[in-house]
Amino acid sequence: MQRRPFLLTALAAMSLLSALAGAAGTDQVNVKQTIDVDSNNGRVLVHLTVFNYGKQTIWIPREIAEGKELTGRRFDVRGFDNRPLDYTGKMVKRAALTAADYQAVEAGKTLKATIDITPSYAFKGGRHTYNIGYAGPYLVDVNKPDQLAESPAKPTTFAHTGK
Repeated sequence: MQRRPFLLTALAAMSLLSALAGAAGTDQVNVKQTIDVDSNNGRVLVHLTVFNYGKQTIWIPREIAEGKELTGRRFDVRGFDNRPLDYTGKMVKRAALTAADYQAVEAGKTLKATIDITPSYAFKGGRHTYNIGYAGPYLVDVNKPDQLAESPAKPTTFAHTGK
């Protein structure tokens, strides 16, 4: 009879240690991405912030990290009627992305980028309200580009006066 309480205590302790080990592994990768939009002077500027709260480096697409001209539909921009805006920017047909196409964001660091999406989407003339979302793709291992993870940014609404 005395073995049973010991066995239950041992099993409970092992279960607790297993749960703690699992929880410790979850903070290895902890990514949050946010977007804010400035729309003035006929331009739509997306301010992206990538917070790497984890304990290892992550990689995000260099095109986004450096605020370069978009080469494809990277943001989900929709009119107030929830219809997606046409992508009118540059389209580049290319091979799969490689390690050189990603920018590192070290553990505990924050990366900020501003991307002008005005020429990339078919914004209507006059004042209109839009919604924008971002899937937030990133890599945990730059040598495994086929294992893309996502940390979606909370969608936001903005008004823009197009020409």
